[in-house]
Amino acid sequence: MGYLITFLVGAGLLILSVSKFSKAINLIQSGHRVMAVVDRLEKEKSKKGYTYRPIFKYQTMNGQEVLHSYMFAASPPDWDVGEKATIVYQASDPENPVVLTYFGAFGWAVIWLAVAVPLLIVGGGYFLAQLYLKSYFL
Repeated sequence: MGYLITFLVGAGLLILSVSKFSKAINLIQSGHRVMAVVDRLEKEKSKKGYTYRPIFKYQTMNGQEVLHSYMFAASPPDWDVGEKATIVYQASDPENPVVLTYFGAFGWAVIWLAVAVPLLIVGGGYFLAQLYLKSYFL
């Protein structure tokens, strides 16, 4: 029973990952691209000291100025104040952009995929092994 749950969780995460990849690719293809600048680094307390989260500042096509907090914080900082990056956003939702880096665009999809594949292999492999071994012992 546990392997069935393992397989189903893996399948669910795979579907979630593919959906996230699809949404990211659609946004990249159809969204508005603008240059953003790291306005500041937010210092956040962590278990081992401090991490730094970049806050991007950009202007939408209609002139609205937006601040966007990046999803990942790091120590030492991955970004410097004044550094530029390309951001893509939907015209209907400029408050939720994607920073065009590998993990900015595909981060959660890659993480979910990395968890889903071993679960699918273990859960599915168990059932395949059962079917294969039944033919020899029955």
